[in-house]
Amino acid sequence: MTSVSSSSPAPTVSTLLRQGIPAWFAAVVACLCAFMVVMDSAIVNVALPAMKTDLDLSVTEQQWVVDAYLLTLGGFMLLAARASDIYGRKSILQSGLILFTFASLVGGLATTGPILLAARAVQGLGGSVLATSTLAVIVAAYPRGAKQDRAISLWAASSSIASAFGVIIGGILTSLINWRWVMFVNVPIGIALSCMVAICLLPHPKENKRTKLDIPGAAAITLALTAFIFGITQTLELGWGAPVVLGSLTAALVLLLLFIVIEANTAAPLIRLSIFRHWNVRIGIIIVLGLGATLTANMLFLSLTLQQIGGYNPLRTGLALLPMAIMLAVAAIVSRRLRDAGFNKLPFLGGLLAAAGFIWFYWLPDHPDYISQFLLPSMLVGGGLGLMLMTAIQAVLAGIPAQDTGLASGLQNTARQLGGALGIATLITLAHTVTTSQIESGTAVASAQLAGYHSAFLAAGVISGLSAFTSLLLRRNRTD
Repeated sequence: MTSVSSSSPAPTVSTLLRQGIPAWFAAVVACLCAFMVVMDSAIVNVALPAMKTDLDLSVTEQQWVVDAYLLTLGGFMLLAARASDIYGRKSILQSGLILFTFASLVGGLATTGPILLAARAVQGLGGSVLATSTLAVIVAAYPRGAKQDRAISLWAASSSIASAFGVIIGGILTSLINWRWVMFVNVPIGIALSCMVAICLLPHPKENKRTKLDIPGAAAITLALTAFIFGITQTLELGWGAPVVLGSLTAALVLLLLFIVIEANTAAPLIRLSIFRHWNVRIGIIIVLGLGATLTANMLFLSLTLQQIGGYNPLRTGLALLPMAIMLAVAAIVSRRLRDAGFNKLPFLGGLLAAAGFIWFYWLPDHPDYISQFLLPSMLVGGGLGLMLMTAIQAVLAGIPAQDTGLASGLQNTARQLGGALGIATLITLAHTVTTSQIESGTAVASAQLAGYHSAFLAAGVISGLSAFTSLLLRRNRTD
């Protein structure tokens, strides 16, 4: 075998970047792609009322504007990640950019609900490629060490801050122009990024083209994830006991078991099951699941509380959430330096800080003082989750061979999406149950809604605390 050792930085860079192109150029592309994917999850939420009015969307169609994107985004992540490993970062990343950009254009031009929903589904498919390929690009462009850690922290920060900017940008575009520009805004960015990829990345080496994609395994895991995410999203409207929900979750379990059987008996598996022998990979994925739940639920419930209870408009809501997003991004960047300085319990500390912030929100009043009752706990949440984010990502990637970095990044991205979907469904169900119980006992609707949101914040605090204690199981300087 003629592969080069992963300890040699030069060959790693030369197999990905064109001669004379610095590694930071690839990092910029990766961060912008990640920002665009995450922002698109938030930017559309603000425009939903305008979309409903303009296209005469039903309640179900309005929900599927969001769910169609999340369904294909999460369902195809592992397939996209493995395709990137096999067929090359450049070709797969460009394909994702083309899909995402074209679907954004079609969505902005949509004249009916079905056209918009189809465009959103294709956007999610393109987004699954961007979400997994970008981290793999960073890992391939930089040798392991401080520079790679710095690039990963910037990638994590760009993803983290994108949600708040999505709310702000969505509010501005919808208010000053119209809802179609929340889709059109991706088009020039996507074109520019596609050109940058063509300029800076090299094609995949021809000798590696003979590897075949595990089609049966890919079909089984993609259908399993799709069925799972579909079932989870339907709980918001139908409840956990609905036949559609139970059937989807059962199908997901059966398909997952089928996938494991296929992977254990194929010569070139989509996921080498041996990757889970890495202790830190297993623990890191558990932490990422918790992070996905708390990150997604945090932004959603704070947005709902400010708008439905506090009377904020979308733009003001985005501005109110911006300091928390900035704190999360800064903490993700600073965590690398703190770790290098010898602070080894950052995910534990971060989890406890975030838990304290969530519990503080448990007492959030209907018209909070912004500084003392909203900003301070939101900074605790943002800082805490930011301290956890980098460590969890690095735990998943630690000790992974270079040829499997796409798979490892796909695993952590999939875990984050699944954690978000499961967290949203569980916490919204909890909030709805508490709200209904309060209303039935004679509590005013607004106060009952706030009580439901309080319960969701408390549950998020528990999840964050459990993630913190789980992080104590991570092993230092170990890859087994």
